[in-house]
Amino acid sequence: MRLLTDSLLLNGEGNLQQQLYRTLKQQMLSGQWPGSALLPSSRQLAADLQLSRNTVNQVLQQLVAEGYIEGLAGRGYQVCELPEQYFQPVDTQLYADHSLPLNHYNLPLKQGPVNGLLQPGVPALQLFPYAIWQRLQQRHGNRAALHGFADPLGYLPLRQALVPYLRQSRQVVCDEHNILITAGAQQALFVAAKLVARAGDSVLMETPGYPRLKQALQLCQLHITHLDAASTEGLSINALPSPCQAKALFLTPGHQYPLGGIMPLSGRLAVLDWAKQHAIWLVEDDYDSEFQYRHRPVASLQGLAGGEGVLFAGSFSKTLFPALRLGYLVAPRAVIAQAAAIVQALHGDVALLPQAVLADFISEGHFGRHLRKMRRHYQQNKQLAISILQQALPQCRLHATEAGLHIVLEFPQPIDEGRLLAELTQHGIKAQPLGRYIFSAAPRYGLVIGIANSSQAELAAALQQLVTLSR
Repeated sequence: MRLLTDSLLLNGEGNLQQQLYRTLKQQMLSGQWPGSALLPSSRQLAADLQLSRNTVNQVLQQLVAEGYIEGLAGRGYQVCELPEQYFQPVDTQLYADHSLPLNHYNLPLKQGPVNGLLQPGVPALQLFPYAIWQRLQQRHGNRAALHGFADPLGYLPLRQALVPYLRQSRQVVCDEHNILITAGAQQALFVAAKLVARAGDSVLMETPGYPRLKQALQLCQLHITHLDAASTEGLSINALPSPCQAKALFLTPGHQYPLGGIMPLSGRLAVLDWAKQHAIWLVEDDYDSEFQYRHRPVASLQGLAGGEGVLFAGSFSKTLFPALRLGYLVAPRAVIAQAAAIVQALHGDVALLPQAVLADFISEGHFGRHLRKMRRHYQQNKQLAISILQQALPQCRLHATEAGLHIVLEFPQPIDEGRLLAELTQHGIKAQPLGRYIFSAAPRYGLVIGIANSSQAELAAALQQLVTLSR
């Protein structure tokens, strides 16, 4: 049986080729054109629908490729004989009733507006030297070598530029051969977790702590034990378990996140001694310890350990800008190749162009000048925030006052966090609830408040609005 063109009607949506494709396909999907039926000839389709033969033939070839029709020598095209369900619209209820297996990690997704006032973790984006950065981008933009594949450890000039910076600012023991460039600190922490433990192993992390670190450990299917880190000295040495079967301890000794405790030298040495006794890796997250306001940044655990037994993770999200998505992992020579292999499996190469730009930004001195300027700006903003909050909310406690890009406001009594956050969001304020960072301890109520990405006038106005809504 040869089919007729009487029922064909182009609907005017899209070009003629798209219209004919949808029309012929729908005839078959609806069953109006049954299996083994012969299609009208391409000449007849073109004449009856006032289309060119070329348009018709292109559509027919596409339907052949997709398995709806097949060509017969001397007879044209016929509808394929396929199971009936092949031609039926997909029944979405089928999957609703018979769910496919899926792993659930209970990972939260960002909620509400992406950006806002008083948002933690965001540097002063309006003060970044964009003109210099753009000039460096133009310098490298037409380099063919930056548009191919990369060294597994990352762009060599960037790793070389990082060596004196890390040695001088954080006393890290490193050279260009044990630095791995990653797509941000989050990836560096995930790689560290994969290096030190296998699914089902136990690891230790701080509480309060970094929610995204916990998510990375959950994705690695690790058992997490939380250690108290709420004191002014960060992680409590007395909380370190002995004996201990954990594979690693993840910690922020330079500036505990988010409460801001800074581990003294005696505590650092005690942690290193404990880790050595129990053969436990230390993963040091150095997320923003560059911004100390009362003294120079203290020596890293990695440096105190001589570069052994400690994985050191950092990023440029807070020193430069989050969208750069560049971080690094410093690891002993014996494991750096395996760390690079994990990045290759997860992500492939980290983009080369921003690495080249950043390498010049550091080596030409722009990075150091920018840090000095930002340190002054953040210190002034932090002092302003402390003054406003102490005067307006004297019953509240303030944490993280001596370093970093945020301050923690803790309320003396329980609050309705959901209501407060909803009201803050309505005013464009994106401070975060302290409860988000508490994992296995008595609940604490408060806000983690970003002080960096605002002028002093903007910061003061936003804090006054926050104070009003908090009362």
